[in-house]
Amino acid sequence: MRKDVEAVISYWRDPGDGSLPDPENHAEIFFGHHDEDNRTMHVRDIRGSDSIYSLDTNGFEVRTIAKTEWDMMNEEIVRMEYFEEISSLIKGATGAKEVVVFSNALRGLPRDLLKPREFGGKKVQAPSPRPHVDFSPENAEEFVLSRIPSSGGPERAEVASLIANTPRWQVLSIWKPLKPVQRDPPVLIDSRSVPDSDYCDLPRDKTAKLMGREMKWVLSMLKHGGKEEEHRSHYLSGMQPEEVLIFKHFDSKRDIAAWRCAHTSIEIPGTENLPARESIDVKALACY
Repeated sequence: MRKDVEAVISYWRDPGDGSLPDPENHAEIFFGHHDEDNRTMHVRDIRGSDSIYSLDTNGFEVRTIAKTEWDMMNEEIVRMEYFEEISSLIKGATGAKEVVVFSNALRGLPRDLLKPREFGGKKVQAPSPRPHVDFSPENAEEFVLSRIPSSGGPERAEVASLIANTPRWQVLSIWKPLKPVQRDPPVLIDSRSVPDSDYCDLPRDKTAKLMGREMKWVLSMLKHGGKEEEHRSHYLSGMQPEEVLIFKHFDSKRDIAAWRCAHTSIEIPGTENLPARESIDVKALACY
């Protein structure tokens, strides 16, 4: 049975003077309660109708994988076994000719448990509290290259060549629960319902150093500049470990509405004391 909910989504509060989020407070804005615009939104449960949603129409879709238990705390297993499973999944789901899987993140803490400046140093994270895309479109290639390890897979030069020589490329997230989801589910906002003007750049650091490579990391935060119900938010109730969400951070084919997809998490009233959500999120470069 479908379980639509009313839940608070914490947008960035636009001061209305044309200014962008303050990079000096990037952690407090992105992970905390600084400059927040809390809105109670209708969040549609796509359980039972998930097959009608697709990457190129909505910016996200639901897929299933084999019910296999991996030791997700073991980086070698994740990169050698789970990444291979995800690569096959993405090739089958999208028709991509080349897929490079990278950058895994584990979550297993309740929302608001960590202070904003604690997120960067934890192997196991809490769910993201603000709607966002992980990087700005201008930052897409740099973001990918910064997360390619110097060994154990394709070299950065190979990945850069893939991007340069493909007519279309995407950066995707593949989100999978490790146990049935009881609280703080991920929420995906239909790309067609978010105008470009509602995305706001937030430099996460003046210069971040990732994988030994310096880069400028720019997030795309979301504000709600239009009427109350303009953004259409979705979640999948009772997600199981064999179910995965695939959604776009970037698509070089930018003449379609669904070339990126904002995402966040929500607190559902009455679930506050249930076990924390345990999940893994990996990213994939898909080249066509």
